[in-house]
Amino acid sequence: MAKQHTETVDSKLKTAWQIISRMYNAEATRYGGSIAIGHFLLNIDSSEGAYASDIAPKLGMESTSLSRIIKTLESEKLIVRKSDKEDKRKVKIILTPKGKENKELAKKIVRNFNSEIENKLGKTKIEDFLKTINEIILLAEERNKLIKQN
Repeated sequence: MAKQHTETVDSKLKTAWQIISRMYNAEATRYGGSIAIGHFLLNIDSSEGAYASDIAPKLGMESTSLSRIIKTLESEKLIVRKSDKEDKRKVKIILTPKGKENKELAKKIVRNFNSEIENKLGKTKIEDFLKTINEIILLAEERNKLIKQN
């Protein structure tokens, strides 16, 4: 007799994100982009810009892992890099007008999908889900700290 698969919270989160990610990538491809580009642009302040070192954790990455996407965004004229006047090691990422347009498009796509979810499930279910997922994130972060200490 075959062993039955047990659903786990983490397997469902991973599956959900993979499906959502494929959907966003398909949408982004229609506009010549990718989910990585959209996600990056969404994490840059439109007027102030952002330091790469501040963007990385929001994307779940190390700062050193951003160089390829930053080069791509620069070559597509979506961002420009500016060295910090006081600390030349720090680089600020600034959106170009084209980058701002693409950010707004990414925002629209994300908001539309989130509206669909809320319309289908209702505000209460979404609020409960967000509370639950935030608690799961905190538990995982605490566990990660404990693992790193030992």
